[in-house]
Amino acid sequence: MLKTLGIVKGALLTEKQQNHLSRRLEGKSVLEWVVRQMTDCELLDGVVVLADEGAAGDLVNGLAPIDVPVYRSGAQDTIGLLEKVLGQFAAESCVFIGSDWPFIDPILIDQLIRTANINGKCDYAAYQFTNEIFSVGRPYGLFPEWYCSSTVMKISEKLDDEVYRSLPGSFFLDHQKEYQVELLAAPPGLDQGDIRFSFEDEEDWDNIMELHDELSLEVLDCRKLGSVLGRRTNKNLIH
Repeated sequence: MLKTLGIVKGALLTEKQQNHLSRRLEGKSVLEWVVRQMTDCELLDGVVVLADEGAAGDLVNGLAPIDVPVYRSGAQDTIGLLEKVLGQFAAESCVFIGSDWPFIDPILIDQLIRTANINGKCDYAAYQFTNEIFSVGRPYGLFPEWYCSSTVMKISEKLDDEVYRSLPGSFFLDHQKEYQVELLAAPPGLDQGDIRFSFEDEEDWDNIMELHDELSLEVLDCRKLGSVLGRRTNKNLIH
């Protein structure tokens, strides 16, 4: 059995998100770029890409690196996807990210895993902003989530709320008295609600390319990203 599985969500995407996956960063498709950030993690025992059935899944399957398995499922929500893939790969826990998150950092993922492992009974772990949690009603695309597999299996059977099934992290955040939840502070400079780190439209892509060019990195470093965003904020405050 795997200890921790890295899961890249290439399923249940909008048409715009699907189209962005084939754009290029440093000679790689966006999807391959994101997957490679996961395979660079020290504490992940394996990585899998989730894909839909049908044509949308064919696109993801064709863009994923050939050395990383693609798991195709007809599940209609996130918790359903997690339940199926964790059962298939027999992992004790997982780290879950989006396939259109080009600024995901292996350092943040490993830090999240270490925090979850400190408490042997952790059900869910995530990064927390100063005033809100990233996974609840705000743009995201930078911070991973950690799930305990046995807990996912249990709640999947009883969850009937569509929001919770689509954003299972929000279920744990709303039921912290019943579950063991570990929250980490977001690194300095990254706690900004006005910047999207994932794709939805052309403006998002322009912003991502601008940041990527400014960072000049072949491997992402969240500390440098935080420094760049901090300088932008200070500049805006001055003006």
